[in-house]
Amino acid sequence: MIGKPAMNVYLPLQEFPQEGDIFTIKNKVESLGNIGATASCLLASWGASVHFTGVTGNDAYAEKIRDTFKEYKVNTRFLETNFETSTSANYMILNANTGVSSKIIYTNPEAQLTKYKYDFIPDYAIIDGTDFAGAHALLNNNANCKTVFYGRIGDRDSIAMSKRCTWVICTQAFAQVMGKMEVDDTAESYVNLYQKMVDIAGSSQYIVILNNHKILYSVDGKVKMLPEMKMNAADYSSFDSIFVGAFLYAMENNMSLDDGIKLANTAGAISISKLGEVDSIPTLDEVLDNSGLREKLLSYRKEAVSPAQAAEVTPLNPGYSSTQQANNESSALPEQNNVQAPTPVIDNGMNVAFGAAPVVNPEPAPVALQSQVQGTSEQAPVMQQMNRQPDFSSQPFIIQNQTTGQNEQVQ
Repeated sequence: MIGKPAMNVYLPLQEFPQEGDIFTIKNKVESLGNIGATASCLLASWGASVHFTGVTGNDAYAEKIRDTFKEYKVNTRFLETNFETSTSANYMILNANTGVSSKIIYTNPEAQLTKYKYDFIPDYAIIDGTDFAGAHALLNNNANCKTVFYGRIGDRDSIAMSKRCTWVICTQAFAQVMGKMEVDDTAESYVNLYQKMVDIAGSSQYIVILNNHKILYSVDGKVKMLPEMKMNAADYSSFDSIFVGAFLYAMENNMSLDDGIKLANTAGAISISKLGEVDSIPTLDEVLDNSGLREKLLSYRKEAVSPAQAAEVTPLNPGYSSTQQANNESSALPEQNNVQAPTPVIDNGMNVAFGAAPVVNPEPAPVALQSQVQGTSEQAPVMQQMNRQPDFSSQPFIIQNQTTGQNEQVQ
């Protein structure tokens, strides 16, 4: 794990303060935080061998951070101390009625790693975007290491770093800056946003944590959305950190992307019922019991279940079908100039199919329109049909007539 650990200081209030307000509180909570640090403790508690590399100051917060890592059995041989700066801290003004925190983040940009050599070759790495020099060194020296990048703000350095990583888990704010557009909570806008990201993404797989805690991603050219898992929220601040750690656990255990995101989403949802980040890490048993993935995890470990059998999430584009790719031998993500624009194709008024984001499967089977299931985390709601005229590109679309079941070509 490469990142900058921080101490989260929670100040719970019954309402958000207005300018000039004075509040007296009788307790505060201090907990280890930030993406890399929290994900490290989760993975270590779930049985992974974890090394953390980052920078702290020489103060009481640094001692608390080291003690927490020791408690969770995270290896800190590569954790550096900068004697000229203070340890990073996040001051969280928590609205106890809604579970929403407003953050004041203190970090010194000059507190960066100075040592980039390790005495082992990592199989996986999480990069949380707080130490770019250390992250670039890892990527340059470990070409076979599979990486998860967390993108919070879509600045130039973060976007460039994301393109070098295997998976990218990012916020909606990051996605909108990268795609240079805002979404309006419609299926078309979400697909358009994802398409714009893919146009410049290279081979990275992007997973977007939306503001409404739904998860936007793509599998085999189909843009999908996993709905929010409803929980009694005490503190939303832990969701992203727990999601990142649980997702990497799933990938390390050969789970499909659908099931991996479902596992991570369940872990994140359970965590928000408690205050703090590391303090809210759920047990693996809790996550497996609530996600229904216990048997699947055992099967994945034995490599007895193929990823194609694991999909349970309804795509945003019901009735989707793809054009035949010229090169049927390649299964990698297409280059930028091979990605089609997300043009809606209307099939006799029956349903709308969106142009794929990353088209991976040369001939993906059409996805039948499914009815919405309320209150479940397995199936995303089917979005309503977009009522506008199609803007066909020069490339033909192969669509399936829902009445006859036959494929038709539209120029």
